[in-house]
Amino acid sequence: MQRPTLNSKHPAPYFLGLDSLFKIKSDPLNYYQSLKDKYGDAVRVQLGPHRCWFLFHPEHIEQVLAKQADKFIRFERIMNILRQWNGNSLLVVEGDSWKKRRRKILPAFKQSRMPDYARMVAAQSNVLVDQLEKHTDTNCELDGIMAQHALDVAGVTLFSKTFSSQSEEISKAVYGLSEIAYRETTSPFLLPTSISMRINKRKREVVQLMRTTISDIVKQRLESEGNKHLDLLSILIEHHEKDAEQIEDDVMSLLIAGHETSGAMLSWLFLLLAQHPDILKKVHNELDSIIGNDLPTFENIKNLTCLSAVVNETLRLYPAAYALFCRQATTDIKIGEVSIKKGDLVQLLPYITHRDERWFNNADKFLPERFLGEASWPQYAYFPFGAGPRICIGQSFGMMEVMITAVCVLKKLTLAPSEEQFISMHPRFSLRPTMGSKVIFCKREIKAG
Repeated sequence: MQRPTLNSKHPAPYFLGLDSLFKIKSDPLNYYQSLKDKYGDAVRVQLGPHRCWFLFHPEHIEQVLAKQADKFIRFERIMNILRQWNGNSLLVVEGDSWKKRRRKILPAFKQSRMPDYARMVAAQSNVLVDQLEKHTDTNCELDGIMAQHALDVAGVTLFSKTFSSQSEEISKAVYGLSEIAYRETTSPFLLPTSISMRINKRKREVVQLMRTTISDIVKQRLESEGNKHLDLLSILIEHHEKDAEQIEDDVMSLLIAGHETSGAMLSWLFLLLAQHPDILKKVHNELDSIIGNDLPTFENIKNLTCLSAVVNETLRLYPAAYALFCRQATTDIKIGEVSIKKGDLVQLLPYITHRDERWFNNADKFLPERFLGEASWPQYAYFPFGAGPRICIGQSFGMMEVMITAVCVLKKLTLAPSEEQFISMHPRFSLRPTMGSKVIFCKREIKAG
């Protein structure tokens, strides 16, 4: 592996670093890439009162996420923003509180539970297919459709039911929270939510909607102890010992995170397949050969090596978590030749590292075959779900959801690029396609394997 490229020079701050915050807020991906291109693998940037290190090299990433992970916490200012609606969930807490909470949630994601979740995802994915079949040969706006499907999947796997009449309202609320979180985390200062402004009024409304919806569902379940369910909520109730506040906080985090990331992954997947008919044909052939007329299950999707490679390559090019939560050093620390002081921030960016030509040949091209053999890149050059102790707890679930949905859709439908199709990114709290990213779904013949 090539050694990190270091530069003694770093960007000069203007207006106390507010210029950099403005660039992050307005055009983050190009700004991050420009830092790496101009200054190398470790770049020190002033962001208002904070000194932030942008680290791009796998050796540095490994130190922050794994080998010296205990010397960092997630940046408290960002966590306090998320705490407004996530409470003290697994997403937010640190230290021993995080360890205890993670132990309570881990049983919900055990491999032994995945077959049941897969059946729920397959059933909901077939509902999606029925909807798409009614609109074949027309332009479909992907982000909205896949976000709605991801919300429905979150509903059935979390609560054994969709949000039905509330579904569109909840979807808009989750999207709104993502926009609010991005705006607040990239602003130099925040006005108190109590101040009567239109933007604060909207935040209070969406937070109240989400909290009330989840609270009502949890309360109803807690009052109906005799009902047995195979969903995530049943596990949270058991391991949180019926503590409603803790249950609601973690349900909120799982609902928002699942909706955001899975919807984005599916949108990018279908956009890319529509643009690459040769790869789409290989996926169809694999499905016909291995799945045939059977239903996708947690077991048989493990044999779909081509589709798995396509999903992994999609995550390389368009990771929903394009920028991990900013870390803050709790002590002075040495990472290779980089000296990080106590209180310094560290930002890791999968989107940039995933597109580094040192690790991935033709890094900007969609080449799923790179995932069909042994990895030719360093371990920490590819980390779409993070890594180390705080790797995404729902990684296996998310991959299963995307694979099952893709199988159900592509068994019956094929894709064609829309005349209006374009790939344009909307990097906010997750990396999603811009509204208006479209494809055409068309019916196909099913061949028995």
